[in-house]
Amino acid sequence: MKNKISSMIASLLMPAMITAFANEGPCDIYARANTPCVAAHSLTRALFGNYNGNLYQVRRADGATKDIPVETMGGYVKSSVQDDFCAGSTCTISIIYDQSSYKNDLKKSPPVFWLKEGGKEAIADRAPIYINGRKAYGFYRDAWSSTGYRNNETKGVATGDEEESMYMVVDGRHYNDMCCFNYGNAETTGNDDGPGTMECIYFGDDKDWGGPGQGTGPWVAADLEDGVFKGNDAGYMWGRTHTTPWPDAQTIDADYATAMLKGPNDGTFKLKGGSAQEGKLTTMWDGPRKQGYSPRKLQGAIVLGNGGDGSDGGAGTFFEGCMTIGNPPDSIDDKVQANIVAAGYGSKIELKKPDPIEPFKDTLVIPGKIEVENYDKGGNGQGFLDTDVENENALYRDDNAGLDSAGDAIIYGWGYANDWLRYTVKVSKNDSLDIIARVSSPSDSTFFSILVDDQDIAKIMVPNTGDWKKFETVTTTVPSITAGDHVLKIRIDKPYFNLDWIEFAPAKEKTSLPKFSQRTNSSQAYSVYDVLGNQVTSFQTSNRTMQKIWDKVRINLPSGIYVIKSSHKTVRISNTK
Repeated sequence: MKNKISSMIASLLMPAMITAFANEGPCDIYARANTPCVAAHSLTRALFGNYNGNLYQVRRADGATKDIPVETMGGYVKSSVQDDFCAGSTCTISIIYDQSSYKNDLKKSPPVFWLKEGGKEAIADRAPIYINGRKAYGFYRDAWSSTGYRNNETKGVATGDEEESMYMVVDGRHYNDMCCFNYGNAETTGNDDGPGTMECIYFGDDKDWGGPGQGTGPWVAADLEDGVFKGNDAGYMWGRTHTTPWPDAQTIDADYATAMLKGPNDGTFKLKGGSAQEGKLTTMWDGPRKQGYSPRKLQGAIVLGNGGDGSDGGAGTFFEGCMTIGNPPDSIDDKVQANIVAAGYGSKIELKKPDPIEPFKDTLVIPGKIEVENYDKGGNGQGFLDTDVENENALYRDDNAGLDSAGDAIIYGWGYANDWLRYTVKVSKNDSLDIIARVSSPSDSTFFSILVDDQDIAKIMVPNTGDWKKFETVTTTVPSITAGDHVLKIRIDKPYFNLDWIEFAPAKEKTSLPKFSQRTNSSQAYSVYDVLGNQVTSFQTSNRTMQKIWDKVRINLPSGIYVIKSSHKTVRISNTK
């Protein structure tokens, strides 16, 4: 095992290598719920399955502009167009196109209360990322930078007390505690027109305008004007005197975050948030608005990056967002979040439709030897899990899980904790088994586990052999494995080491059934444990009848090694039927 070429963390891979975005966008999901998108802004991908237009426009330092399209209908950004156009110069984001039929495009903010001279266009390459194996960019905003986008003349956006919903995907590590990094419905006047005249989703760790949430932040909140709401109260400096954390406002600890705000017309609102890379959204608030905030007086402008009156203190990075007319059910929120997760934010590899899981060559047999490089087909997350997305070399297989060479042998070694290899195996009738593993490592205390059908059967300690290519064999004994077809996994628990092969062989040493003493007839309790320490049964008997009772008990146990314990005796036996 060598040091990793890349230190990409596991969150760069979806936990099960989920199916990639497949020509369905969040706005298709909203449309089926009769809550269609009236605004759909993204710098990374199409938000409709049939969208084949431009995502945004960049402006070069010489004044020339260039539209940045999707690669394919319903697909991802073709960022190479930006890179080629802006090479050797500086570009800014001049338009973020609305993919909906309403064409509510966003340009730099016109003059508003806190931006007297209007907003500025953001630098186009400040936030490079990868999404589903493709390079992309986001809208990156520094505090007090005057950057921000706005449309005061929209169509279709909720006004008055009409129902709406909105979400945005942002950089979960780029935020601040000032007002206000927003996306959503704002005043067309560009002024603070009072409670309920705006409804925007906010991401950051503000406390002054709305009080703290749980942990240290960042949190999802709603900018409803004159307050950043995590619940039913907020206001300027309200958090200085109200320091008890909102109980459901959870910190979002994620590289990429989804923030969602739902605005029904029943005097309530709902906040949701979570990782944009995995899992479902957590409800952060579901309850009434502050008194005086219902019915709303929405004006229908769209703002991105600033407060409704142009407040300029917020910081953040925006990648995509949608606004609907109508308030969809929670089941639709779940589907939208699943679509966002499937888009592959942060993934440097393309998340294709999973390949079938099948043996690499033939089904492997136990007892027998398993060469580690012959893990199942199916790709990352199915035939193996490799949380380092770099393919270290091209040895033996195209879907290299982290293979290397040692002399004439192909070995496995480029693994992190919790990486695994999968094997389809066929087990014949067996007694207890010895697992022999050929390993090497210059490190202390490394080890891995053997799992059968996702149940741990053995932990194998790897000795310090003094060098990556100096191999030794280690042996451990396990109970028999039920005859038939199984899935076997090798899982790294503590790296770093190399592994060449593992062999399952009939155990060399078997402890025969003990000769239990018959000198006393006092009855006592006995407990029976397998070699992993799991209690499998218990019984009560005397020494005189112990042999007879054990013969009855062991008929119902698989062959293997067991430990029988009483209050004053421990016996290790091999149960051979």
